Amino acid sequence: MLAKLELDARDHPTELPEGFDSYLKGEFPKHCQKWEGCTHLYFPVCSRSHWYAVEVDIAKSTMFIYDPDRSCSTDDQIRAELKPMTTILPMLMKKINIVIDALAIERITTTSKQSNSGDCGVYAIKYIEFLNIDRQAELVNGFHMLKWRRKLALELYTIDCTP
Repeated sequence: MLAKLELDARDHPTELPEGFDSYLKGEFPKHCQKWEGCTHLYFPVCSRSHWYAVEVDIAKSTMFIYDPDRSCSTDDQIRAELKPMTTILPMLMKKINIVIDALAIERITTTSKQSNSGDCGVYAIKYIEFLNIDRQAELVNGFHMLKWRRKLALELYTIDCTP
């Protein structure tokens, strides 16, 4: 039999940890970038062993979902998974004087479908890379996938020199 887990307010602090404000503002560590001029945020999401990319357009107050295999998750499942982010991101951005209204979630359906079930993580990374340099995510497809896998492996290897 499972024991009932009792939670109280101490388990969920209402204030950010000391020093977190300076981290959010890009002041610490010293090599961080400032948030001034930031228009988009990008992050990968893994759900049920499937990866997809999220682009947050601050001006549009919208989270755009780039999913290389739209058969893995329904729109409702993605909305449920990202619901906490629609609350957390505006709260964090408010701490650094960036106002984001309630975040909408929009799934992009114009990207190509992955052909190999193990490529979703590389697709998510490439979507973020392409979007970050103002290229269309629709340009990411399976044609260069083997090359991109090798490039990513090499980049990871050269960071810490171990396979």
